Amino acid sequence: MKGTLAFTTIRNEGPFLLEWIAWQKMLGFERVLVMFNDCTDHSPQMLRLLAKAGEIGIKRHHPTEGEHPQPSAYRACRSHPYVKEATWMFTCDVDEFLVVHKGDGTIRTLLENGNVPWRGMGINWRIFGTNSHNRWEDGLVHRKFLRSSPSDVKQNSCVKSFVKDPLEFGMLRSHTPRFWNGQENWGSGGNYWVLSNGERWPIYNPDSTARNATEQPDIVHGDASVHHYILQTREQFEFKRGRLSAAEGLDRYNEDFFGRFNHNSTPNRDALEHKARFDTEYARICAIPGVMRLHHLSCADLVAEMCEKRGDDPKDDPRWQHHRTQAQSLPRQVT
Repeated sequence: MKGTLAFTTIRNEGPFLLEWIAWQKMLGFERVLVMFNDCTDHSPQMLRLLAKAGEIGIKRHHPTEGEHPQPSAYRACRSHPYVKEATWMFTCDVDEFLVVHKGDGTIRTLLENGNVPWRGMGINWRIFGTNSHNRWEDGLVHRKFLRSSPSDVKQNSCVKSFVKDPLEFGMLRSHTPRFWNGQENWGSGGNYWVLSNGERWPIYNPDSTARNATEQPDIVHGDASVHHYILQTREQFEFKRGRLSAAEGLDRYNEDFFGRFNHNSTPNRDALEHKARFDTEYARICAIPGVMRLHHLSCADLVAEMCEKRGDDPKDDPRWQHHRTQAQSLPRQVT
């Protein structure tokens, strides 16, 4: 859909980029922008290759001393042409997948081809736990995890937002923007936020307290939801343990966090609804020369980091051996 932008920020997310980018293409976003910082895996090389092929826009940002990476990225993105030219911007992380339950499952249908009367839409999370997967293996995340939370659990209260004319807000954020700079007062005319059932979210005001979530009774998964694969495997969670969060620098990855987000009670296959359309986009992106080599190198990087954190030799891990062998068997990009 013309004028639409999907935006994310990453560090060392190489194994997951191709799926996430293909997902945005499947949804119908015209453009995808990826901000990155301080990567030690092969994701920057992959991003540059995808940008050269015209699939995405990229921008490296440099958090200042004491600045958390995610706010740095949202500050820096404002100068990128994709953000300046966007009519509609949707922001989420690489482990979050927008799922549209309306019509053909595209953002064109969700946004009624841009003819909606409101300024933005907050879409609640739908949390997915480990689904009893203990060990990371390369594969499509949205097809590996098919059991989620019930709709109304507290952890689903966070929202991710579609924002119309994003630079009319003084601060872009991961959940909702702040500081209204547009015409007319907030709350007048079309200057209001809705939830995914199309009903007004009156508690949100960009000039008031920063708001990341609805109240628990207001959680809805009407025309859309954001599938959040927040834990994935136990191995990945243990790898995160002790790492400060990118948004606020909090040490939150502990057993309490794992217990609160490990929801697996409800069969949920909503992400498979448009499987064929996703497969077409994914195959097209993976066919770009050099992409799969960098994907396998990124997978080997992840295995190596997880092994090294727990004191294991990556060379003894069959997964590392497999991905290194696969990468060596594939040609480099021809420049």
